[in-house]
Amino acid sequence: TPEDSYYNLSRWLYKVTETNPGLLTYQQVDAAGKFKYAFVAFGPSITGFSLMRKVIAVDVVDAENGASRKWFFRGLSQMIPDASDLLVSRFGAAMVLNVYQVNQNEFEVKDETMKYVVDLEKRHSTCNVFDIDKIPCIHAIAAAKYIKRDENRYVDTSHLTETWAKAYAENTHPGGELSTSTYPANIDELSCPPTATKKRSGRPPTKRKISVGEFGVPGSKSQSHKCSRCGIGGHNKVTCKRPIG
Repeated sequence: TPEDSYYNLSRWLYKVTETNPGLLTYQQVDAAGKFKYAFVAFGPSITGFSLMRKVIAVDVVDAENGASRKWFFRGLSQMIPDASDLLVSRFGAAMVLNVYQVNQNEFEVKDETMKYVVDLEKRHSTCNVFDIDKIPCIHAIAAAKYIKRDENRYVDTSHLTETWAKAYAENTHPGGELSTSTYPANIDELSCPPTATKKRSGRPPTKRKISVGEFGVPGSKSQSHKCSRCGIGGHNKVTCKRPIG
Protein backbone atom coordinates (compact mmCIF):
# COMPACT_ATOMS: atom_id res chain seq x y z
CA THR A 1 0.00 0.00 0.00
CA PRO A 2 1.12 3.67 -0.27
CA GLU A 3 1.30 3.79 3.53
CA ASP A 4 3.70 0.82 3.53
CA SER A 5 5.91 2.56 0.98
CA TYR A 6 6.29 5.58 3.27
CA TYR A 7 6.92 3.29 6.24
CA ASN A 8 9.67 1.47 4.32
CA LEU A 9 11.30 4.62 2.95
CA SER A 10 13.75 4.91 5.86
CA ARG A 11 14.63 1.21 5.42
CA TRP A 12 15.22 1.65 1.71
CA LEU A 13 17.40 4.73 2.30
CA TYR A 14 19.43 2.79 4.87
CA LYS A 15 19.99 -0.17 2.51
CA VAL A 16 20.96 1.82 -0.59
CA THR A 17 23.32 3.92 1.54
CA GLU A 18 24.90 0.69 2.74
CA THR A 19 25.36 -0.74 -0.79
CA ASN A 20 26.30 2.55 -2.49
CA PRO A 21 29.27 4.36 -0.93
CA GLY A 22 29.11 8.11 -1.48
CA LEU A 23 25.30 8.24 -1.47
CA LEU A 24 23.75 11.39 0.01
CA THR A 25 20.24 11.26 1.49
CA TYR A 26 18.10 13.76 3.36
CA GLN A 27 14.61 13.26 4.73
CA GLN A 28 12.33 15.86 6.31
CA VAL A 29 8.97 15.61 8.08
CA ASP A 30 6.39 18.30 8.79
CA ALA A 31 5.25 19.60 12.19
CA ALA A 32 2.92 16.60 12.59
CA GLY A 33 5.73 14.12 11.93
CA LYS A 34 4.45 13.22 8.46
CA PHE A 35 6.58 12.91 5.33
CA LYS A 36 7.45 16.17 3.59
CA TYR A 37 10.60 15.87 1.49
CA ALA A 38 13.24 13.30 0.53
CA PHE A 39 16.52 13.93 -1.30
CA VAL A 40 18.66 11.16 -2.83
CA ALA A 41 21.91 11.57 -4.77
CA PHE A 42 23.87 8.45 -5.78
CA GLY A 43 27.65 8.52 -5.69
CA PRO A 44 28.08 7.74 -9.42
CA SER A 45 25.72 10.62 -10.27
CA ILE A 46 27.70 12.99 -8.06
CA THR A 47 30.98 11.89 -9.65
CA GLY A 48 29.55 12.02 -13.17
CA PHE A 49 27.98 15.43 -12.71
CA SER A 50 31.29 16.91 -11.65
CA LEU A 51 32.57 16.11 -15.15
CA MET A 52 29.60 17.58 -17.01
CA ARG A 53 28.28 21.04 -17.75
CA LYS A 54 26.23 22.32 -14.85
CA VAL A 55 22.76 22.29 -16.40
CA ILE A 56 19.92 21.06 -14.17
CA ALA A 57 16.24 20.49 -14.99
CA VAL A 58 13.95 20.61 -11.97
CA ASP A 59 10.40 19.27 -11.80
CA VAL A 60 8.83 19.80 -8.38
CA VAL A 61 5.20 18.96 -7.61
CA ASP A 62 4.19 20.51 -4.32
CA ALA A 63 1.56 22.82 -2.89
CA GLU A 64 4.42 25.09 -1.78
CA ASN A 65 6.70 25.09 -4.80
CA GLY A 66 8.92 27.88 -3.47
CA ALA A 67 9.62 26.05 -0.21
CA SER A 68 10.18 22.67 -1.87
CA ARG A 69 12.57 24.11 -4.46
CA LYS A 70 14.61 25.87 -1.77
CA TRP A 71 14.82 22.63 0.19
CA PHE A 72 15.85 20.68 -2.91
CA PHE A 73 18.60 23.14 -3.87
CA ARG A 74 19.98 23.16 -0.33
CA GLY A 75 20.49 19.42 -0.70
CA LEU A 76 21.84 19.83 -4.21
CA SER A 77 24.38 22.41 -3.06
CA GLN A 78 25.94 19.77 -0.80
CA MET A 79 26.96 17.64 -3.78
CA ILE A 80 27.48 20.10 -6.67
CA PRO A 81 29.67 23.19 -6.39
CA ASP A 82 28.98 26.21 -8.58
CA ALA A 83 30.80 26.19 -11.88
CA SER A 84 31.27 28.41 -14.48
CA ASP A 85 28.26 17.03 -36.51
CA LEU A 86 28.92 20.39 -33.96
CA LEU A 87 31.97 22.08 -35.38
CA VAL A 88 31.66 20.62 -38.84
CA SER A 89 28.22 22.16 -39.36
CA ARG A 90 29.68 25.62 -38.64
CA PHE A 91 32.65 25.49 -41.02
CA GLY A 92 30.84 26.71 -44.11
CA ALA A 93 29.48 29.86 -42.47
CA ALA A 94 32.81 30.54 -40.71
CA MET A 95 34.90 30.44 -43.88
CA VAL A 96 33.14 33.45 -45.47
CA LEU A 97 33.62 35.83 -42.52
CA ASN A 98 36.13 38.68 -42.46
CA VAL A 99 38.65 38.53 -39.60
CA TYR A 100 40.78 41.37 -38.20
CA GLN A 101 43.36 40.45 -35.58
CA VAL A 102 43.68 42.77 -32.57
CA ASN A 103 46.34 40.84 -30.62
CA GLN A 104 47.38 37.24 -30.03
CA ASN A 105 43.94 36.13 -28.80
CA GLU A 106 41.48 38.92 -29.64
CA PHE A 107 39.81 39.39 -33.02
CA GLU A 108 37.05 41.36 -34.69
CA VAL A 109 34.96 39.15 -36.95
CA LYS A 110 32.49 40.65 -39.43
CA ASP A 111 29.68 39.17 -41.45
CA GLU A 112 27.51 41.07 -43.94
CA THR A 113 25.71 43.13 -41.28
CA MET A 114 27.32 42.74 -37.83
CA LYS A 115 30.68 42.87 -36.05
CA TYR A 116 31.66 40.47 -33.27
CA VAL A 117 34.59 40.40 -30.85
CA VAL A 118 36.22 37.03 -30.15
CA ASP A 119 38.71 36.22 -27.38
CA LEU A 120 40.09 32.72 -27.93
CA GLU A 121 41.96 32.60 -24.62
CA LYS A 122 38.79 33.43 -22.65
CA ARG A 123 36.67 31.30 -25.02
CA HIS A 124 34.30 34.19 -25.48
CA SER A 125 32.43 35.76 -28.38
CA THR A 126 30.01 38.67 -28.24
CA CYS A 127 27.46 36.50 -30.07
CA ASN A 128 27.41 34.42 -26.82
CA VAL A 129 27.11 31.11 -28.69
CA PHE A 130 30.72 30.21 -27.83
CA ASP A 131 30.07 31.02 -24.16
CA ILE A 132 26.85 28.98 -23.91
CA ASP A 133 27.63 25.97 -26.12
CA LYS A 134 31.23 25.67 -24.89
CA ILE A 135 32.01 24.89 -28.53
CA PRO A 136 33.56 27.43 -30.93
CA CYS A 137 30.94 29.49 -32.76
CA ILE A 138 31.41 30.45 -36.40
CA HIS A 139 33.23 33.64 -35.33
CA ALA A 140 35.66 31.72 -33.08
CA ILE A 141 36.28 29.15 -35.82
CA ALA A 142 37.02 31.94 -38.30
CA ALA A 143 39.45 33.55 -35.84
CA ALA A 144 41.21 30.25 -35.13
CA LYS A 145 41.53 29.44 -38.81
CA TYR A 146 42.88 32.95 -39.48
CA ILE A 147 45.93 32.27 -37.29
CA LYS A 148 46.11 28.60 -38.32
CA ARG A 149 45.10 27.18 -34.92
CA ASP A 150 43.07 24.00 -34.48
CA GLU A 151 39.58 25.08 -33.44
CA ASN A 152 39.07 21.74 -31.65
CA ARG A 153 41.44 22.84 -28.88
CA TYR A 154 38.77 25.32 -27.77
CA VAL A 155 36.04 22.70 -27.31
CA ASP A 156 35.20 22.34 -23.61
CA THR A 157 36.31 19.07 -22.00
CA SER A 158 32.69 18.30 -21.09
CA HIS A 159 32.09 17.43 -24.76
CA LEU A 160 34.97 14.95 -25.06
CA THR A 161 34.35 11.20 -25.36
CA GLU A 162 36.89 10.58 -22.61
CA THR A 163 34.91 12.78 -20.23
CA TRP A 164 31.63 11.04 -21.05
CA ALA A 165 33.24 7.64 -20.40
CA LYS A 166 34.45 8.79 -16.97
CA ALA A 167 31.04 10.30 -16.17
CA TYR A 168 29.30 6.93 -16.62
CA ALA A 169 32.10 4.69 -15.37
CA GLU A 170 30.69 3.91 -11.90
CA ASN A 171 27.72 1.70 -11.00
CA THR A 172 24.59 2.13 -8.90
CA HIS A 173 23.77 -0.93 -6.78
CA PRO A 174 20.32 -2.11 -5.60
CA GLY A 175 19.50 -2.21 -1.91
CA GLY A 176 18.18 -5.77 -1.94
CA GLU A 177 15.11 -7.27 -0.26
CA LEU A 178 13.96 -5.02 2.58
CA SER A 179 11.96 -7.63 4.50
CA THR A 180 14.95 -9.94 5.07
CA SER A 181 17.55 -7.27 5.85
CA THR A 182 18.85 -6.19 9.26
CA TYR A 183 18.54 -2.59 10.47
CA PRO A 184 19.64 -0.43 13.40
CA ALA A 185 17.44 -0.63 16.49
CA ASN A 186 16.18 2.94 15.96
CA ILE A 187 15.11 2.51 12.31
CA ASP A 188 11.41 2.77 13.24
CA GLU A 189 12.03 6.20 14.74
CA LEU A 190 12.95 7.40 11.23
CA SER A 191 9.78 6.03 9.63
CA CYS A 192 6.94 8.44 8.95
CA PRO A 193 3.35 8.29 7.67
CA PRO A 194 2.45 9.81 4.29
CA THR A 195 1.81 13.52 3.97
CA ALA A 196 -1.73 14.77 4.37
CA THR A 197 -3.51 15.38 1.07
CA LYS A 198 -6.68 17.25 0.19
CA LYS A 199 -9.52 15.47 -1.56
CA ARG A 200 -10.22 16.97 -4.96
CA SER A 201 -13.53 18.72 -5.35
CA GLY A 202 -16.12 17.47 -7.81
CA ARG A 203 -16.82 14.04 -9.20
CA PRO A 204 -13.93 11.83 -10.29
CA PRO A 205 -13.57 11.45 -14.07
CA THR A 206 -15.15 8.36 -15.62
CA LYS A 207 -13.74 8.70 -19.14
CA ARG A 208 -10.16 8.71 -20.35
CA LYS A 209 -8.93 11.99 -21.78
CA ILE A 210 -8.06 11.63 -25.46
CA SER A 211 -4.49 12.64 -26.28
CA VAL A 212 -3.61 15.00 -29.10
CA GLY A 213 -2.95 12.94 -32.23
CA GLU A 214 -5.60 10.32 -31.54
CA PHE A 215 -8.43 9.98 -34.04
CA GLY A 216 -11.20 12.51 -33.62
CA VAL A 217 -9.37 15.04 -31.44
CA PRO A 218 -10.56 18.57 -32.39
CA GLY A 219 -7.87 20.46 -34.26
CA SER A 220 -5.74 17.40 -35.01
CA LYS A 221 -4.89 16.07 -38.45
CA SER A 222 -6.78 12.89 -37.62
CA GLN A 223 -10.06 14.81 -37.56
CA SER A 224 -9.89 15.30 -41.32
CA HIS A 225 -8.75 11.70 -41.92
CA LYS A 226 -11.25 9.38 -43.56
CA CYS A 227 -11.38 5.61 -43.35
CA SER A 228 -10.32 4.05 -46.65
CA ARG A 229 -12.91 1.27 -46.13
CA CYS A 230 -16.12 3.19 -45.42
CA GLY A 231 -15.15 6.78 -46.23
CA ILE A 232 -16.19 8.16 -42.84
CA GLY A 233 -13.80 10.16 -40.65
CA GLY A 234 -12.68 9.51 -37.08
CA HIS A 235 -11.13 6.07 -37.57
CA ASN A 236 -9.13 3.96 -40.03
CA LYS A 237 -9.79 0.69 -41.84
CA VAL A 238 -8.13 -1.37 -39.08
CA THR A 239 -10.61 -0.14 -36.46
CA CYS A 240 -13.57 0.21 -38.83
CA LYS A 241 -16.70 -1.59 -37.59
CA ARG A 242 -19.24 -0.30 -40.12
CA PRO A 243 -20.91 -2.85 -42.38
CA ILE A 244 -20.14 -2.47 -46.08
CA GLY A 245 -22.72 -3.42 -48.65
